[in-house]
Amino acid sequence: MSPNVDAAFIRRAVEACDLAALRVALYQATGDPALAEFGPVADLDDDERARLEDRAAHLLETHAGSFERRVPSDEELRALMDLVLGVPTRDEHFEVRKKFLAFTPYPFQYTRPAEAAPVPEGFEVAIIGAGPAGIATAVQLGRLGVPYRIYDRRDELGGTWSIHKYPDIRVDTLSITYEFSFDDEYPWREYFARGEDVRAYLEFIADKYGVREHIELGHDLEHARFDEGENRWKLSFRGPDGARALRDANFVVSAAGVFAKPKRPDIPGIDDFEGTILHPTEWTSEHDVRGKRVAVIGNGSTGVQLLARVAEEAEHTTVFQRTPQWIAARPNYGKAVEPEVRWLLDNLPGYWNWSRYTSIIGLMTWHEDFLIPDPEWEKQGGHITRKSDELRELMIGYIDSQIGDRPDLREKLIPDYAPMVRRPVVDNDWYKSLTRDDVALVTSGIERLTPTGIETADGKHHELDFIVFATGFEVDQFLWPAEYEGEGGRSLRAYWGEKSPQAYLGMMVPHFPNFFMMYGPNSQPVSGGISLPSWFQIWAAYLAQCLDTMFEEGHARVGVREEAFRKYNADLDAFGSELAFIKDTGSVERNYYVDDDGRLVVNTPYETAELYAMMRTPKRDDLVFGS
Repeated sequence: MSPNVDAAFIRRAVEACDLAALRVALYQATGDPALAEFGPVADLDDDERARLEDRAAHLLETHAGSFERRVPSDEELRALMDLVLGVPTRDEHFEVRKKFLAFTPYPFQYTRPAEAAPVPEGFEVAIIGAGPAGIATAVQLGRLGVPYRIYDRRDELGGTWSIHKYPDIRVDTLSITYEFSFDDEYPWREYFARGEDVRAYLEFIADKYGVREHIELGHDLEHARFDEGENRWKLSFRGPDGARALRDANFVVSAAGVFAKPKRPDIPGIDDFEGTILHPTEWTSEHDVRGKRVAVIGNGSTGVQLLARVAEEAEHTTVFQRTPQWIAARPNYGKAVEPEVRWLLDNLPGYWNWSRYTSIIGLMTWHEDFLIPDPEWEKQGGHITRKSDELRELMIGYIDSQIGDRPDLREKLIPDYAPMVRRPVVDNDWYKSLTRDDVALVTSGIERLTPTGIETADGKHHELDFIVFATGFEVDQFLWPAEYEGEGGRSLRAYWGEKSPQAYLGMMVPHFPNFFMMYGPNSQPVSGGISLPSWFQIWAAYLAQCLDTMFEEGHARVGVREEAFRKYNADLDAFGSELAFIKDTGSVERNYYVDDDGRLVVNTPYETAELYAMMRTPKRDDLVFGS
């Protein structure tokens, strides 16, 4: 039902919305010169903000129903970008920002030339995993006209959003940025979507773009072998009943993800505990903590998300913290999208685009603000950069605001490393939950489990009925649980050896032709600027271009040259070693970004525009094609 849009409704919309996005969307739609007279919204004082809101409300009242969608020219778009931030847009940032804004269809995807060579008869791609990366790859392949099948071990699509169903699970980035750039129609219910809503979104995309009919659920890939004579991959799956299914494909894309294999700590006595132990990936609707003494081990995103809900229901909750985290609030976290804001998204062309832009674009300078140490600042006694230290003080202030007069908690909660060098965690009333009378924070190390609880290094015994291992994942176990054999019967795990897995651009490994990884080693972008679903589309477009070259030139296989692979990773390691991830020694220990040898293993160290330039078009000299 359409809302009753009157002056009061519009005023509520202006007050609830992202004013920076509304201002630039209205300026794009109307050209009203008064809107260009204001500086960046973040810098406005109360009077200026009130005047801007009045002008925006007037324009919406007088123009509602007459707005039309249009694609701005590059010149206009750059001017609009500059208007948002109040500073010129760097040339190297323009293209990736333009595509993230998504004023044109399928901005990050590859479109085949009209006279492209046909896809060879019988050619098929096997995609392993029906999560966001697998679905993004499928949409790209569908547009390319390449036949594909998606195989997933679970009984529903969704990937990590199918695996995780613990209390209060949700995205920790805005819903509007956690979606694909080629579709702006999904009506998110909350600003930060719950897990069930993300699954519903992925199902919406799978249905709308014809992906679902290509998915085979209940297929757990155990082994993949490249047949050099046939230039095909031989795949062996195990079904829920243990039966084996054999398939083959010309190409394999692993979209198994990073957060697939749960990490369960090896604690003495774990088999002796008589209560319930589970990892959040095992949480179902049948698990009930009401009236129980519960332990939550871990304070990463999962532990922080679920604590408040658990503490409300449990008799007593004990939080076991090994390393303090920087945990901060996000505006609108846990809040429903207002009908007035939904109306803007549906009726003001450009508001969806600019809302995505203003939500994330400030992170384009993440590297220089937080990751590249400033020698001059450090000479003055600072740490990393001025902005890093300023953020540290702000976050300490936030901790104080949440815990009140609790010096016993404060000294346990402030990390000894800089913000942003570990994964930032969004607060879900975690700090406030620690102040409850029925919640205890324990920082003494866990020595062992007993039949009735946990014994810590200080000699105390904590009586428990229910233990949650919110301890993350084996993030270096890429492709788990499948085993891959490439040329000459090489095992991929053996090729990687004892060191951390490596890949070219996070996607390709020498001697494993016709094989790509989505979210492979060193592919997680932490430099900000665009969202993870955008990277899924970028990786899929890179794959599509490689396939198109194969078809055009009549090849049957494509891979990466060993020397290109070695050089890429040597350069990556050299650059990464200079960033705060490694330089800030307080962050290296127990940081899943970094392996035991002090090497980045999950993240890429490159800034957004630099990384996008590497992936925009395949570098032919780095690749090897064959028949």
